[in-house]
Amino acid sequence: MNERLTRREFGALAAGAALFGQRPSFLSAQGVPLAGVETEFTQRRPLPEANPSGDQVFRITGPIVDPFSIDPALVRDLSSGFLTRLVFRGLIVFDRELTPCLELAQRLVVSADGLTYTFTIDPRALFHNGQNVTADDVAWSLTRALDPATANGQAALLSGPTFLDSVLGAQELHTGAATELEGVRVIDQRTVEIRLWRPDAAFMSKLASAATCIVDRNDVARGGDWWRQPNGSGPFKVTEWKVGEMLRLERSRTFIDGAPALERIEMPLGPSAGGAFNLYQQDRVDIVGIGITLIDQVQSPLVGMGDELIQQDQFATEYLAFRPDTPPMDDPIVRQAVAMAFPRHKIAEVTFEGRTREATGVVPPGMLGAEWPVEYPSYDPEAARALLATSGYAESEIPPIQIYSTGNQSVAAFRERVSETLGIEVTSFIVQANEFFAGLAMRQYPNYALYWGADYPDPATFLLSLFHSGAADNYIDYANPDFDALIDAAMAELDPAARAEIYARAQQVLIDDGVVIPTYHDVGYWLAKPWVKGVELTPLGLLQLETIWIER
Repeated sequence: MNERLTRREFGALAAGAALFGQRPSFLSAQGVPLAGVETEFTQRRPLPEANPSGDQVFRITGPIVDPFSIDPALVRDLSSGFLTRLVFRGLIVFDRELTPCLELAQRLVVSADGLTYTFTIDPRALFHNGQNVTADDVAWSLTRALDPATANGQAALLSGPTFLDSVLGAQELHTGAATELEGVRVIDQRTVEIRLWRPDAAFMSKLASAATCIVDRNDVARGGDWWRQPNGSGPFKVTEWKVGEMLRLERSRTFIDGAPALERIEMPLGPSAGGAFNLYQQDRVDIVGIGITLIDQVQSPLVGMGDELIQQDQFATEYLAFRPDTPPMDDPIVRQAVAMAFPRHKIAEVTFEGRTREATGVVPPGMLGAEWPVEYPSYDPEAARALLATSGYAESEIPPIQIYSTGNQSVAAFRERVSETLGIEVTSFIVQANEFFAGLAMRQYPNYALYWGADYPDPATFLLSLFHSGAADNYIDYANPDFDALIDAAMAELDPAARAEIYARAQQVLIDDGVVIPTYHDVGYWLAKPWVKGVELTPLGLLQLETIWIER
């Protein structure tokens, strides 16, 4: 969802994939309605059979910068989303294969036209205080996730539009043209109906996001930082939160799938979370993400941690994006020349020592079982200079390219090579994470670099969310009718292979327009102690902890 922190602790891990239909997709046919017939879903997520022994305390480092919020409606980064899902839950949850399954819902019926989703709330769905989760709670939470009043009138700061954009009336509510969400209707205490204004093959997956979790309105009524000790609906409840120091959670005995095996989670925050690898070596945390500079060290016989290392590909992409209405990137020839002048393949090859994957497009390999090859301009400095000489800026001074980020390493390489090859000044600005994400949402940056981890296993989480002209997270206000038409067609296509083919065409249009330079698809490297069992690392990352137990 939304803006991504490069935090390997919460990075997405995956196995690779290949050509269309030739490798398993992490998104199966389950969770996608059947075309032309009413479809019923009752599948629940299978949980591993735990065999806990010893003290059931799990320790994992949290973010160095405390989250702005874990209010589901305001969550805008990976680490905050991870924390949110520990405490709150929604109608849908992913299993370890990333199939959307029912969680707080007991039954789902999707109409034959794919536009009406009728959920029956499970009678076992409870908040931490034991009160039932009702259809009214669901309707109120989804409405709140789109209501500008939730963000004190700053609608751009809401995370809900990214996932609920297909709901009838979502745009009207989000823009202030309506005060109610037309597409959500409470039928009775346990039944809620959600109507869409357009087909959306990924809608069930979107409902597994942190942004669509259910909250207790009485909590919200308390005001302030109510989310620091909320009456949640998830597997764990907050018992202590010392800002910049420590977050402690205990298992909830009211959780719909039963109390987790873990009795407690301890999460250092702020400076206490720094030096995560050292904490792991000292047995003070049980699992940790590591950077590529440590891989050779942990695999050496002297350290002896090779058996604890986990490596998997992620559904995550770093890219640079340029506003097509801001000089000098408003000139398509300048954009093309810049693309040819930047050896982006060296980001994966040199900067990350070959331990990440070169990105040719923004969609990572493996989504919908596809490899996602695209045609991209070859690195050719001489051709780039010759092309630039034909641009609209050929006989005038080219304005500098200003690019903002949280410190992405690719920006420095981009600045150096483009300045050296084309003589265009590139100025870079590093912005603190929370401020950066807010600035993106408010469209304050002419160009930016961003690490984006997928929220759900469908290319829409990249192509639709970031570049469709009507998307809340289209931070460069990119608009191409041909691209939009392809995205709209893909959303309405229920067959995964056919949908992948349409998305591939849309991605090529995006690349040809030169508004984005993909640099790498991430690979996650983790260390996990041998006594930690039940870890479910998915292409979307470590999504939940209720499957884990300690076995000493």
